[in-house]
Amino acid sequence: MEINQFQNLLNQVNAITNKYKKVTELTGENFNVFRILKVESSEVKTHSAFIAELLNPNGSHGQKDTFLKLFIKAFCFKENTIDSESCKVKVEESIGTISHDRTQGGRIDIIIKDVHNHHIIIENKIYAGDQVHQLTRYYNYSDNADIIYLTLDGKSPSKDSMGDMEDGKHFKCYSYEHDILNWLELCRKEVAIYPIVREAITHYINLIKYLTNQTINQSMEEELSELLKSHLEASFTITDNLNKACEKVSNDFGKIIKYECEKIGLQCEYEVNFESRYSGIWVYKTEWQYFNIGFGFQNYDKDLIYGFLVDLDPITNPIPIELRNQIKALPNSYKSTDWWPWYNRLETPYNNWSKFEAWKAILNGSMTDIILDKIKFLLDITKDIKL
Repeated sequence: MEINQFQNLLNQVNAITNKYKKVTELTGENFNVFRILKVESSEVKTHSAFIAELLNPNGSHGQKDTFLKLFIKAFCFKENTIDSESCKVKVEESIGTISHDRTQGGRIDIIIKDVHNHHIIIENKIYAGDQVHQLTRYYNYSDNADIIYLTLDGKSPSKDSMGDMEDGKHFKCYSYEHDILNWLELCRKEVAIYPIVREAITHYINLIKYLTNQTINQSMEEELSELLKSHLEASFTITDNLNKACEKVSNDFGKIIKYECEKIGLQCEYEVNFESRYSGIWVYKTEWQYFNIGFGFQNYDKDLIYGFLVDLDPITNPIPIELRNQIKALPNSYKSTDWWPWYNRLETPYNNWSKFEAWKAILNGSMTDIILDKIKFLLDITKDIKL
């Protein structure tokens, strides 16, 4: 196959993408409050908070239990008679300290309780991975609850999370891509004459469509798919070589990061591998006994977090409690886990390497600056702590 055939195909692809860029500019679809504030992938501060507010009968939307009733009808599968008017909705609800065997305790992303003590439990996953026995802990807390496992695409939880539990019996999988969007559309219809609430829901709908690749670009994708279908061999060849090209760019980026770390007296292991779920960049000094500075992907090439990662398995090699508490008390932490006592998410779009924006930042040097700034920040806040 001659090079000019590939060039012709790429030229046609560029023409289509440029056309749809103009369409999005005219429709204003790119204007989204959540994306502007760079909180589009925050499970707690954005997704759990917004969904919980809609579900709350006493929420600021003023629609009482209207949205909750629609949710119960669409998502609850245990046939519990839930008194929606009496429901209380909480985010990040503690159910006790996690037990040594990991089967009790933890925090529930969203929990809904009615006056009869019926529970709806929502485990909300955007990009984060599962915790060991996570769903098992929720089931042990309330074995008759409607346990909803919510992800972008409706995927099943890991075996480590659900143990012997069965999908459809003990819990049920739902997706933002279809289930949440359908519910939100129903909610929006209910507030058609209330413009502020309606448009807030519209912004959130557009955010979900963005995260699940269902924006106006879906029309572009359909047009592109027809083009690629008619040039299938060339398309496969480009795809195969794109992966290799990204791998080369990544390897070059790794060399730069390692060099920059060495300049400031740090060692670096660059282990970005999108065939592995938990890959990343690990930065350390030989004298550090317990922690590394880590930049880890929580879901293959998505949800890049940074922070302090324990060097050894925290169950078999526990960190001294005083040291762990010092790390957890450091400022600006998004969350903490056994493996990551302090971590935060890298800002969008740099946290999602399945998108071109991240690779653009790698190529123009912005990603290097961002990584180094985070490292220097973490070094600064722990300058008086022996890691």
